[in-house]
Formats: sequence, C-alpha cells, structure tokens
Amino acid sequence: MFKKMAQRIAESTSEVIGRGVLVTDENGIVIGCNVRKRVGTFHEPSIKVMQENKPSVTDREEAKKMPGVYPGYTLPIQFFGKVIGSVSISGIPEEVERFGLLVQKQAEIMLREQAFLESNLIRERALRDLVENVASYDGSQGMSELINMQGKELGVTLSRCKSVVIAEMKSWKDESSENAYQVMVRELRSAFSHPRNVICPQRNRRVTVFVTPHRPGTNDDVTLNIENTAKSLVENLEAKGITVDVAIGFPANDMNGLAISLRSARDAMRLGGLLKMNGVISARNLTSEALLDMLPVGKREEFAHRTLAGLEGRSDYEEMRDTFLGWCESPFASGEVAERLSMHRNSLQYRLKKIRALTGKDPWNFKDAFELWAAFVLKNISEENQG
Repeated sequence: MFKKMAQRIAESTSEVIGRGVLVTDENGIVIGCNVRKRVGTFHEPSIKVMQENKPSVTDREEAKKMPGVYPGYTLPIQFFGKVIGSVSISGIPEEVERFGLLVQKQAEIMLREQAFLESNLIRERALRDLVENVASYDGSQGMSELINMQGKELGVTLSRCKSVVIAEMKSWKDESSENAYQVMVRELRSAFSHPRNVICPQRNRRVTVFVTPHRPGTNDDVTLNIENTAKSLVENLEAKGITVDVAIGFPANDMNGLAISLRSARDAMRLGGLLKMNGVISARNLTSEALLDMLPVGKREEFAHRTLAGLEGRSDYEEMRDTFLGWCESPFASGEVAERLSMHRNSLQYRLKKIRALTGKDPWNFKDAFELWAAFVLKNISEENQG
C-alpha cells in the first residue's frame, strides 16, 4: 500500500509547499518523487533518519558527499507506531525545516486514510461473499456451520437475522450516480440502524441488508415493521430526488429460512420490475406471481395466448388489463375500485362484461377470474423478459 501511495504523497505535498519532495521505503530507495526520474535511486540521509526515528538536516557540504542527494530536511514516516519509510524536502534546511511536520503528518494521514479505505473494501468483498454463500445455501449439504463461522469472523451473528431487505437505486437528480448511491447507503444505515444488522453495498446500485429486529415478535410483526421502515426510507430518499425500490423477503428463523428470505427478496425485486411495481415490494404479496414465474416459458406463453386471444391486438388491451387487475384487488367493492381507477361504477361494470364477452371467462366466477388474472400476469412477465 505504501509503495502505491508514495508517488501521490510526494506530488500532492510538493504542490502544497512549492518545494521538491521525495518518499523512500525502509531501505532508503526513492519510491515517490515530484521529479519522477529520481524514483528508484538511493537516498542515503533517509537510512539514519529511520534508524534513529528522528528528523535530520542535510546541509550543502554533506549533500556534496552523497551522490544524487540535495540539501534539505528528512523525516521518518510512521504507520501504526512502526517506521516504514521517510519523506525528504529539498531546499535550504533553515527554510524547509518549517514544512517538515506538515509534510510528515500529511503523509501519515494519507496512509491511514488509504488503509481505512482498503480495509473497508476488503470487508465489503468479504460481506458480498457471505451474502452469496447464504444465497446458495442448501440444507442437505450441511454448510450452515461454515457460513456461521464466516459471519462470526466478520462480527456478524446470522442466527439473529430474521429477514432480508434489498434496496436498489433506480433514478436520481442533481448528483452523480456514485454520490446519490452513497446518500442511499447512508439513509439505509440510518433507517436500519440496529447494530446487529448486516448492511452490504453491492454492485448495480444495490444494497443487501440482513435484518435483526429491534424487539421480539411474530413473523408478521417483523415483516410489518420492516415494511414500515422501508416506506419511510423510500419517502426520505424521494424527498432528496433519489428513487429507490425496496424488496423484502420472507421472514426467517434459521439458516435455511435466511437463504429463502434472500432468494425471495431477489425474486420480488425482479418480479416487481417485470410487473412495473415500485416503492416497497414484499415477497409475501407476490407469492402467486412467483409460482407462475416458475412455469416453463413455452407453457406460460401458450396459456396466456389461449386465454387472452380475444383481447390481444386490440387498441384497448392495456385499458382492459389494468381495469381487470385493479378490480381483482377488491372484487366485491366495485365503488372503491371505480374510484381508484378514476372511472364511473357503470363504466367498470361495462368493461368487465366486455372482457367476459371477448374471452369467454366470467370475472365474477372465481376459477375464470383466476385464469384471467394468471394470464395477464404471465403475459406481463413474458413481455418484459423479451424486452
């Protein structure tokens, strides 16, 4: 890490103080310098500085005795209490000595920041590996102990996690995607602030969260609390110009349940996208759609075409589809459905009767209504997959 940072340390500090700066490794070899041709040369004054762990002045007469060395001021660089190299400022010692502490501390601060960033990146990669291991967990292979051990090495207690949440950033305003994503991650950490929650930023502007409840409760209580938290998160981010979808998996009581929760959250996010859902998408509300999605592609396309043949190709197809799917949400409350769809109650009845006439399926008959609903859903899924 030090060798990777040395050139940046030398150039950035040189720009600040307007003097020549070089950085050496523990052997006195120059590994960073504002004059790049000096990289790889030997800087003799650094050896004494590192051995004694204290600054040293090189005057003009001393510099003449050492090839490739200029007058200046050299200081040790420490990293977590250990001397790992040196930094030297060229110039009249009396003039550059005043920059010494500034340059030394700047170099050490940059190293600590880089170490922190690399440590976070390593942890994030390890967390992503953990998430994928949970996703691929198969109870028949008896891998739960190894996955739990992997979690404990990262300070994670998976047995306390009762559900999985996936947040995905869809759009943003006024900022770069990276800045907006960091805002989303911060808001997510604030919303799901329990110290035992596992929050794993991932690729494709997603974040996966293994949720530990704040208080005990039934599975329904846990899911409801997560849904409410997710709704607040979506609203807060919307106010900041960032649109996010949040998928919530089934509740979990063990490793197998946690794996199912993760996979169901991923399926909910995917199906929600195919069905043009947004905001908070809960797996428990997509059980039937998930079952239909498991059908072979050919079978579901054949069923959808056969059921909806009388509607396909019509200019009012989408209007009929949306009316029927809206009606399915409250089939015995026509007035409520009509209000939600912004139409007169009689218009709703007219469209439902028209669907019956064109498809031969009666929306007021449970079996026929289910077949119509399934056909519309399968057609939506197939069309989005093809798109």
